[in-house]
Amino acid sequence: MSGLTHLRVYRFEPFGRFEGGLVAAAERMALLGDTKVLDALFVRCDPAGGGLDAVDLSVGGRDATFSSLLDFRLDPERRRSITERTLAEHPGGVPGSLIEAIAATLPPGAAVLAVLQAGPTAAVLEDAVAQCGGRLVADEAFDGRSLAQAVAQLREAAVRRET
Repeated sequence: MSGLTHLRVYRFEPFGRFEGGLVAAAERMALLGDTKVLDALFVRCDPAGGGLDAVDLSVGGRDATFSSLLDFRLDPERRRSITERTLAEHPGGVPGSLIEAIAATLPPGAAVLAVLQAGPTAAVLEDAVAQCGGRLVADEAFDGRSLAQAVAQLREAAVRRET
């Protein structure tokens, strides 16, 4: 695996097709080992009520990452609980105020996925993003191990509509 770390940010227009492809891609990336996901943040503006849904992998805990992602996707009650935990201030987590600022840039039903990865760009993730109707809006080398260290880059990328 290369020592190069990249921050990649994807934007999904309203009503993207989130049917488990992103979670499956993250799991395959972990199994394949060429690209390591160091941290990830998913923020979606709720299509119904204008609230937000968010999950920060650094807050969720490494042992339960995939089960937490599945719970987040499939169970509305767990999604609310995970969102509340993500928005609470945690050492090493993305600040809740930044997550709320990212959500404020999104129309209802739209989403942002930020991935901090070590190694080459993972085709499996790119394919999953495309299948969900997303597109890359930022890709930059980054000298850090968590998204909490990328506050300025995340804020800038959140408002970017195109690469």
